[in-house]
Amino acid sequence: MGRSQTSQDIARRYDRLASVYGALGALFLMRRKIRRAAIEQLELEPGATVLEVGCGSGANLTAITDEVGSAGKVIGIDVSPGMLRRADALRRRRGWANVTLMEQDATELEAPGLIDAALFSLSYSVLPQRQRALDAVWKLLNPGGRLVIMDAALPDGRSGRLLGPATRAISRATFLGDPFTRPWEDLAGLAGDVECHRHWPGTYFVCAATKGPGD
Repeated sequence: MGRSQTSQDIARRYDRLASVYGALGALFLMRRKIRRAAIEQLELEPGATVLEVGCGSGANLTAITDEVGSAGKVIGIDVSPGMLRRADALRRRRGWANVTLMEQDATELEAPGLIDAALFSLSYSVLPQRQRALDAVWKLLNPGGRLVIMDAALPDGRSGRLLGPATRAISRATFLGDPFTRPWEDLAGLAGDVECHRHWPGTYFVCAATKGPGD
């Protein structure tokens, strides 16, 4: 068995892939409507504060800032300086004064106050300490706030089992995370009630939960 990846390993991998990340997304059938479905599940309102864990090059920033408006706040964290440079270039081009980008490990969050919504977008399965990161984000979430995880997964059934070994090898060379993660189960341990939907071609899913008053 190979050595477990650290946050530093992941940062270096994404730094190498930063310049071709958009092209890889197209290669793996990462459609814009899947990102849109995840953002819709956040149920954002104008003025909301949103945290994106693993914001990467900023592929979701435009849609999120459109939802929260100029009165809202968007915080994007990532461990890859290369990806953050691209996100920051987008932020400067768009003139977003309400977007803050930070190089930070999700397990060591230092967000400035509580948040109204949180998004893991193609990042949860990559994290080496997923449950610890999920717990840290959940603690920052206001009661009534939404936490959404959008990620890739193996298809159900026999085809998924057959594709497993090859998918795991490809994930090591690209940006794909562990195809065997089951974040809906991790999230259910915190929230109880979790909504989860598969998206075409069955290799992407969006899971969402609302934080209750006593959670």
